[in-house]
Amino acid sequence: MMEGAGFEVFDLGINNSVESYLAAIEKHNPDILGMSALLTTTMPYMKVVIDTLKEKGIRKDIVVLVGGAPLNEAFAEHVEADAYCRDAAVAVATAKKFMQIRKK
Repeated sequence: MMEGAGFEVFDLGINNSVESYLAAIEKHNPDILGMSALLTTTMPYMKVVIDTLKEKGIRKDIVVLVGGAPLNEAFAEHVEADAYCRDAAVAVATAKKFMQIRKK
């Protein structure tokens, strides 16, 4: 849906390490990082990724959107994501909103 909305998407697949995220960020210089969790066991790693972005000094350069069945607004706030997206349609609308803000 993001591609259909005009976004260029680099799908890293599943079960990525922080190093994979960092390498992709360095290579593609994205505006947005989207992460999804389908299992509660994978949710804590989102905080690891976001904390690493902060440690590297690049967190403020990237909008972080999180989603997936077990997530909610409170979780997104806890891990310091910019937004929780309950589904792909919401993710597109949210991404567009953040890009409009960045253009200003």
